[in-house]
Amino acid sequence: MRVIVFVIIALVQLAAAVVIFFMLLLGLNGFSERDATPSLIFFIALSVACALGLGGAGAFAAKRIAAKKSLGGVGASAISVLGFSVLGAVILAGGFFAALVIATVMHEWK
Repeated sequence: MRVIVFVIIALVQLAAAVVIFFMLLLGLNGFSERDATPSLIFFIALSVACALGLGGAGAFAAKRIAAKKSLGGVGASAISVLGFSVLGAVILAGGFFAALVIATVMHEWK
């Protein structure tokens, strides 16, 4: 159960990261490569950390929910996948705006 929850959450996070990454590329239109590179590196690192971290946390949470509640494995997995996927999307959306701020600061700093 935990492996399946980890894989599903990680795939959802990576899919959301790809969509937001392309939006970030559009948002960075007009910045030089030197200004945009730290933003892209930040967002890629955040995306990988978010996928791995939330996938592991979601698997752990599913195990704990299944042990304490009468939901069973499937219900605990569904709650965990839904909750951690939404949390990850919110984190990635915040990372999108943080990456734009980084590019703006790099542009004005030089």
